[in-house]
Formats: sequence, structure tokens, C-alpha cells
Amino acid sequence: MEGSIMRESMRIVPPGKKKCVWMEAGVVSYKLCDNNYDCSTCVYDHGMQLKVSRQKEAAASISAVEMAPDKFKFTATWVDKMMQLPAFQRKCRYMITGEVGRKICPNAYVCGSCSFDQMMQMRLQSEVLPVQALNQVAGFEMAEDIYYHEGHTWVRPEYGGRIRVGLDDFAQKLLGKLSRIETPTIGHEVKQGEVGFRVRRNGEVAQVLSPIDGIITHINDQLLDHPELVNESPYEKAWLFIVEPTKLRKNLKVLYYGEEAHKYISEEREKLFSMANDDLRIAADGGDSVEDIFDELEGKNWNKFVETFFRT
Repeated sequence: MEGSIMRESMRIVPPGKKKCVWMEAGVVSYKLCDNNYDCSTCVYDHGMQLKVSRQKEAAASISAVEMAPDKFKFTATWVDKMMQLPAFQRKCRYMITGEVGRKICPNAYVCGSCSFDQMMQMRLQSEVLPVQALNQVAGFEMAEDIYYHEGHTWVRPEYGGRIRVGLDDFAQKLLGKLSRIETPTIGHEVKQGEVGFRVRRNGEVAQVLSPIDGIITHINDQLLDHPELVNESPYEKAWLFIVEPTKLRKNLKVLYYGEEAHKYISEEREKLFSMANDDLRIAADGGDSVEDIFDELEGKNWNKFVETFFRT
């Protein structure tokens, strides 16, 4: 009896936490979501899907004659389990995440062709998303919940597996006050490590590498009309575009995150200090960086700095 009570207590979801979809569907007894319901990048989801796939392959390798009726008991996927429920109990994924109070899935969890999902995606894409925390690292602001590319762009995985892209604080200070930002159009394919967009300042043009592979699904039109947002809010209001990724797991492996990102930006600051020498007001001990490096160069070759730090 005591053991049964203990097992039940372990299944209680702590305040502020949410059930994984595999737990919500009843496939597993206890698993919390730790990936913002972004199943496409979730190690646990990939592992469970692989388990189901291997079970089916094992069964397929045995002839119908050899296989006893109960020889194989498959682990159902969370979608399979949800579809076994009565229609009125099939929670929409936005109900599971708490983004809507009540919504039943009408589309067999095929979200890509669901009009409600498309409407929600458009609403979520247009919202300015707050970052978890902003820290000063070597005189530059860094957000703690995003990945950084060596060319000084950032990516943030979001619900539904899509990726939001922007310029980091190092980039906006190197570029200064922009006069224009030129992004690809919706539907355009971008590739990690290749030129993804361009920015202009006082007749100068800088090419910036894409940090991710994928297809552009949404453009920040407000930023195109007001490029000064890059200087005001590089990690929130000044996101550039949203991408439907095509090689996400591979791409993330070469991006910087957490302490690795802090170390990288510190090394970049040292390289900047070495190149600029005394022409920039950057303290050698890691003090405050200047707000507009373009203005501080005073006739030096700005393009040399851009090519060096944007890797173009």
C-alpha cells in the first residue's frame, strides 16, 4: 500500500511544469516536457519514435506463420494513443501546452495541414518573445536561451520546430546605425554558412551568413521599416526572419550555447581589441564596449572588420 502511494505521488506534475505529450497520451507513466513542446529537436521524442520503429521492423522480419498472436507488443506512439481516445478527449497540442483553454484536435494530429495550427503559428510568429535572461559578457549583451553562430547571428528554436533568426549584440555594435536591411523573401531557402541577408550603412554593404539551413516562412516587416530596432532590441524586437529548418540537429551541433557562447564572444572581443588597437574605446580588461564601432573606426577599413567577424 505504501509503495503504491509513493508511486502515485511521483506522478504529480510540479507547479509551472507540463506533461510531455508521451505522458499526456498515456504511453509512459511519467515524463515532463523540457523542450518547450518542440518535438522535432527533442532527444526523448526521437528515442521513443526510434523504439517504436525498431519494434515494427523486428515484427516485419518474421513471417506471419512464425509469429504468434501475442509475440510482439508494440509501444504505441503518442499520436496513436491519442487517436484511440474518443474524439471529444483528443486535446489539441495548443491545449496541451496551455496556450488555449479548450480545443479538440479535428485533424488527427497532422498539424501541417490544420488551419487552426496555421492561424496560431501566424499569431505566435508575429509576437515579440522575451528572452530568459540578458547578461553582460566582455562588454556585450548575451541572451541565455538562444544559440549563436560564428558569424554573429543567433537562432532560437520555438514551438512547432521553427527557428527565429537575428543579429547578436556584437554584430549590432560593429554595424552601428543601419540605414537598410535586405532579407530574402518568404519561401527562399537559406543555408548555414552561406550569405543569408545584407545590411547597409552610409553606402557600405555587409553580407551576413545564415546560421541555419531551411526555408523562410516569415519576415519581420517592422524591422525592415525600422532598422534602428537592431540597436535597441537585438534579441527581441529585431528578429529578422523565421525558418522552417531542414537540418536542425546537424546545424545546432556547430552553434555556440551557454558557457561556450560566453567563451566565444570573449575571444571575439579580444580579436576586435587586437585589430583596432587604441582606436576603439575598449578596455583591455574587458570593460564596456563602444556602442557604434563603425563611427569609432574614423576612416579605417570597416569592410576589413566586417569580413573578419562576419566570416564573409
